[in-house]
Amino acid sequence: MFTGRNILLGLVILILIAFTFLGVINPHRKPSKSQIDTLLVAQAIPKDEWIVEVVPPNGSLYGLMEKNGIPLPEIARVTFQFGDFIDVTTIQPGDTLKLKLTDDKQRIMKMSFIQEPTLRHLFTVTPDSLIYKEEQLPVKTVTKLLKGNLSGTLSNSLKEVGLPLQSAQQIINALETKINFRRNAKTEDEFQVLADLRYFEGKLIPGGKVYYVSYKGKSAGSHELFRYEDPSPKSVLTGLYGPDGKIVRSSGSGVGFPLASMHVRSKFGRRIDPVYGGWAMHQGIDYKAAMGTKTYAVADGTVIAASYSGGWGNQVRIRHPNGLITQHAHLSAIKVRVGQKVSKGQVVGLVGSTGKSTGPHLHFGLMKNGVWINPTNLNMVATRELTVIELKDFHQQKQKILDKLQQYK
Repeated sequence: MFTGRNILLGLVILILIAFTFLGVINPHRKPSKSQIDTLLVAQAIPKDEWIVEVVPPNGSLYGLMEKNGIPLPEIARVTFQFGDFIDVTTIQPGDTLKLKLTDDKQRIMKMSFIQEPTLRHLFTVTPDSLIYKEEQLPVKTVTKLLKGNLSGTLSNSLKEVGLPLQSAQQIINALETKINFRRNAKTEDEFQVLADLRYFEGKLIPGGKVYYVSYKGKSAGSHELFRYEDPSPKSVLTGLYGPDGKIVRSSGSGVGFPLASMHVRSKFGRRIDPVYGGWAMHQGIDYKAAMGTKTYAVADGTVIAASYSGGWGNQVRIRHPNGLITQHAHLSAIKVRVGQKVSKGQVVGLVGSTGKSTGPHLHFGLMKNGVWINPTNLNMVATRELTVIELKDFHQQKQKILDKLQQYK
């Protein structure tokens, strides 16, 4: 049976033959690409069948794919594997999703996800997996020492000296563990920031590293922070530390991360289930991790469950003094027992793929008053201090930062 496309292609061939006899195209050489493209456009045959969608406010990749009639099981499979490459918490309104589908629109063949203007994630979709390639467009990076005085809020003051919002927020979060800004911050307090500023097509974009922060005030005192960068790209240890290499945290911060390296594969909330393929409520966060990776108690507490439990597989649940219950599920091994007291940072299990699971990962849940709530409501900090080896590395990095600062004096 001839399809509409077959008929159109036949017309194109007839036109090419007619052009040949009329002398428009040399019969001894092939028509050029531009000539064929022109004819294709004239016959309304699409060359590029990419579907382009923009993530709306409160939108999701699930919704964009479902909007284009892709079957839910295919959406579930692709989006879950997508999370192996992209931390889904980085998806923002305005990001662009491009899809190329099979003729029957039942399967995705290629996919492109564009976040900031400089970063593109390219996927070839096979029946079993995603083949991933990252395309990074050239960015100009300039390291600068920015100086200023407090005028109004610290956020506005940092913005005035040329720091992007993302970097400013990192600095504020760190300094707030050292300074009570409501009580002790005063106009004309001095600050300095050594940071990377990133430019694309002449515009300042986020993503620059903050290496050093200094803040001085009559009431606030003097404070310095230095960047430590862990070798692991997703390590929760990378961040700003005091001159002695101690983690900067407020006295009331008692919640740590459940893993040493954090990459969110699937967020809390409504999603298409990766196993059954229908819409369902995901009552926790899935973190990407290799089989056997250690998972830690995020705060002191008592173990109230430590066994195999249906779809959760091997799970550990811990009741904490504030009434919250945390859950570590799909474990390959359990390292605690019911009734045991655990402390923050203690190993409670090893990452696995037991129960209803499509591959090794940690499902981390948070329950309050019998209801699962979003774990991102917790203000998590690094679970542990730097080890002796990491501390040595920190001081080496710190010295390089100090040497860099000398160049500005």
